Amino acid sequence: MFKKGKFTDIPSNLTVKEGQNIEMACAFQSGTASVYLEIQWWFIRAPEEPSNSEEEDDDEEMEMIPEPDPDDEGTKISTVKVQGNDISHKLQISRVGKSDEGLYECRVTNANYGELLEYKVQAYLKVNSTRPRIRPVKKTSPLSHLTADKKPRKTGSTAAQDGMSADQRVRSTSSSQTSSAKTVKHSSAMCRRLSNHTPEDFSH
Repeated sequence: MFKKGKFTDIPSNLTVKEGQNIEMACAFQSGTASVYLEIQWWFIRAPEEPSNSEEEDDDEEMEMIPEPDPDDEGTKISTVKVQGNDISHKLQISRVGKSDEGLYECRVTNANYGELLEYKVQAYLKVNSTRPRIRPVKKTSPLSHLTADKKPRKTGSTAAQDGMSADQRVRSTSSSQTSSAKTVKHSSAMCRRLSNHTPEDFSH
């Protein structure tokens, strides 16, 4: 009578932070002599994007394992095949990231003289982000970061304007001096004309 095999070590659900190293163990023992045993690790699927309400709630963590899609075979990660009745294989991931989060499956194929039996066990890996959450910030002028760059240009422009103002002041001063000179000459001419008349001329 055929005796079924069993898992002697199964992976556990894990919740870790980004950057950590993780390890999932899987071991199987056949009940009878086998031609070979094969063990495979599969990445079934990544989790769905959480809603905003779930992101805002830090105290609650979803412990439920999503049901795998029967039409999605997933991605094979590794395969180990041995001759004998026992097999084990550990899945190791270094510096996990958010892209590693999802459902993992350990599949064992037991080849027993023309009969292939498949066994599966699953575990879910949840990866918490270590980056701080982005808070809304006050809107600023899109050119505010160019303030430092504008200062040299403003200084140069101001210097040019100051230079122009100086020239204008010089020209204005010269014009004022010219006008004053004309006024003096005009006053002198008036005095000469007045000196040519006698007091009797003004009595009329």
